[in-house]
Amino acid sequence: MRERLFVGVLLVLTALFCWALGWIAWGFARAGTALGWGFALAICALLVLAVWVTWREVLFGLAAARLGRAYRTDTAPVEPSADASADPRAEFEAARAEAEGTGEGDWRAWYRLGLAYDALRDRRHARESVRRAIELERAGR
Repeated sequence: MRERLFVGVLLVLTALFCWALGWIAWGFARAGTALGWGFALAICALLVLAVWVTWREVLFGLAAARLGRAYRTDTAPVEPSADASADPRAEFEAARAEAEGTGEGDWRAWYRLGLAYDALRDRRHARESVRRAIELERAGR
């Protein structure tokens, strides 16, 4: 619930930011000069970029959350071994071997790999793996 509240607050702040950018662009456009119109167009480009990035990230978050719920219901609840909880590197190696080997077309293997990357604090590769899992899950529908 905290995550949803945080996302909601960020969306409200982004909306306020976009409103402020629009207001500034309108002020430059009202100046009527070529420089004013240039600034207005540049600010509008920033506005479009902010909306696009926000939309893309919200869709990624929704898809990742949907996969997370499906992953938790699909996998049997097992007790983590002492080795896996103590050494995230071992879990990463197992997840990577599964994703590269038998799980090339299995979104669950790629989602597991994303979780393993996240445990190692490698956010870039974690997001890439989860994006791959989303693509595979969509293709399998």
